Amino acid sequence: MSGMLGKAIAIVVAVGVVLSVAFAFLTEVVVLAVCGVRPEAESMFSALWLVITGDASGFALIAGCEPPAVAIRFVGLVAVALVVGIAVWAWIAYRRYRQSDQSFISDLRGRPGFAEASEIRQHLSAYAVLKRARQLRPDLIRPRPTDVGWRVGRSRGKDVFVSIEDSVALEGPPRSGKGYRVLISAILDWSGPLITTSTTNDNLTATLRMRERRGEVHVFDPQGLSGMRHPLRVSPIAGCEDPLVAMQRGSAIITGTALGTSTTNGEWAQASGVVLGRLLHAAAVGNCSIEDLYNWGTSPILARRSAVSILRSDGAPGWGDNLEATLASDDKLVSSIWFGVQGAVAPLAVPKIREALTPRPGDAVFDPRAFLDGANTLYLIGSASGASAMGGFLGALLDDIVEVARVRALASPGSRLQHPLGLILDEIVNMFRWGNLPRIMADGGGRGICTFVVLQALSQAETSWSRAEADTIWAAATAKVLLGGASHVDHLRDVEALLGTRQTRRTQRSWSTREAGHSTSEHHERLALMSVDEIRRMPQNVGLLAYRNRRGVLLDLSGWDQRRDARDIQAGKHDTEREQQTVFGEAAAPAPEVASEP
Repeated sequence: MSGMLGKAIAIVVAVGVVLSVAFAFLTEVVVLAVCGVRPEAESMFSALWLVITGDASGFALIAGCEPPAVAIRFVGLVAVALVVGIAVWAWIAYRRYRQSDQSFISDLRGRPGFAEASEIRQHLSAYAVLKRARQLRPDLIRPRPTDVGWRVGRSRGKDVFVSIEDSVALEGPPRSGKGYRVLISAILDWSGPLITTSTTNDNLTATLRMRERRGEVHVFDPQGLSGMRHPLRVSPIAGCEDPLVAMQRGSAIITGTALGTSTTNGEWAQASGVVLGRLLHAAAVGNCSIEDLYNWGTSPILARRSAVSILRSDGAPGWGDNLEATLASDDKLVSSIWFGVQGAVAPLAVPKIREALTPRPGDAVFDPRAFLDGANTLYLIGSASGASAMGGFLGALLDDIVEVARVRALASPGSRLQHPLGLILDEIVNMFRWGNLPRIMADGGGRGICTFVVLQALSQAETSWSRAEADTIWAAATAKVLLGGASHVDHLRDVEALLGTRQTRRTQRSWSTREAGHSTSEHHERLALMSVDEIRRMPQNVGLLAYRNRRGVLLDLSGWDQRRDARDIQAGKHDTEREQQTVFGEAAAPAPEVASEP
């Protein structure tokens, strides 16, 4: 108790001394201004006594001038109020700062355990990715960092790149700035052929005109979601003269449907894919239309009447008999198989979609081989919801191009594409189940097929793939970029463990009533580098990179409007938006009335 009393007395004395010095200065200033001479104080506390009581007896009398006690007290009290106000404001500002994002990020940056500037320069900088440019892009004489790497942000004042050999997974909840801060720049910077998916036209609107400067741009949008006046028309029948292509395409279309997404109906999805492949082959060798394919897919009777005979006369050996045997089997078996086939061709009931899948005479034929020869771009726009869901057909086109790229890579020096193919798969889970994604994530980088998959949450991937496949996708992503706002606690705990721990030192002081004085102890402990709550709390302009066996990197993320070419991007965006508004306006306008004849 005596110790606390001594402290209190010391604090009071210290405050009294400070106020005495301050008031003595103010008193001297006021008296000098009024009387023209300096006052003489009898003690150091004379000015403090004057301000408190108004008694000026503590100062020697000045001939012909009386010290202005009222003015001195007023100035002193104003000064005290001002100092107290500033102190209160500073205390409130400090408390607010301690609760702010700036303080939170400053604390994170100061923690030991994140990658230092030297580590970023050696493994994650432009310099680091350019060291492998000769192997990854031997066709370029003077490659830029974006030719051989994905730029994912900045850290420690340096641009952070990951190699195009790395599969990248970007995870962030809706409206977390994935497109604005990461994807649009990734699309703009990619220097080779590029395929990008989305359920909306945001990325397309911002990048279309800039990508047209690099090469040809195609928009495959059977549902009419993009607002493009001349979207790409690709027939699912084209190329199915080859039985292997027909089988692969039939399986891909079924995989992109609801039946293909189901983890409990794999055998029916496989059987439906086989039947659909035979129907595609029959349509191709019989020069049939998309309407014929739709009719066969909706009615086993029509398929038996027409497709079987075409396969027997012009198709692959035995395919007609096999399809006939399937159609002649038990009704329940046929019904189960045809359930998947009907679901796959259901969108073809919409005339607008059938038209989008029927190239017109004179339309340029989309050639995957020519597409892979330059910095060309393909936007795949579609939705997995509603009766007009086109996920299966979008997935089939993606499969076709990737298969051509894989074969070309195997025939190239080093088994690598000369022009790496970029796959920026935004919202792919909401579009279709791409069965090849786990495999491409695992080994595509070594073939020059570079994948950048975007997820709202890892659990979202489990709705399209199995839990094991979703884990494979996550594990195969050698570069994982996480944004704040996630709420799946179990997954955040995994991320917390992935980042590792940090060594902390805590000093503890204790006071005892039995013995005078204090005791001090120092504790060393290991804490998580970032806790679950801290990962969730990251603001939108901050991201987290977990890269291979390197330490975690705290990323500064900036929007595309802070790029050097932001004006050109903005101009192209406005131009595309005007075209979209015109197209959507024309589509929404009522059809003109036709006058009836008398």
